[in-house]
Amino acid sequence: MNILKSFRPSDKTQKFYTFEGDCYKNDNLQLVRKDVARHYRTIDSINKLKSCLRAGEYTFPGCYRLFFITEDGSCLSFSAVLDNLQEIYYSMRNNMRDGWLIVALGCVNDTDEEIYCDHTSELLS
Repeated sequence: MNILKSFRPSDKTQKFYTFEGDCYKNDNLQLVRKDVARHYRTIDSINKLKSCLRAGEYTFPGCYRLFFITEDGSCLSFSAVLDNLQEIYYSMRNNMRDGWLIVALGCVNDTDEEIYCDHTSELLS
């Protein structure tokens, strides 16, 4: 079991994530939740989106940068998604095709061309 990072949730008990994406309690190594911090290629629910955000914007191993792909083909950085999370939740909950509906997670290693965030114009590759 490889430890990824620890955090303090609202109930003040120490928990940690593993590289496999599971969450454990620190005191007795009891499994709290599986796949809580994991990257998914296809994102079809808010829980998968939150899991991808918890896992971070870089792959392991390799440290390649990741980005989100919307239903209309736009690319969004992790910071753009975090800044507009309420709009994205609303679009995903109501299945709206308004430019905020996230459907996939992409990797800059998958393409040879430069990739920019369509919301912030940040260079991702």
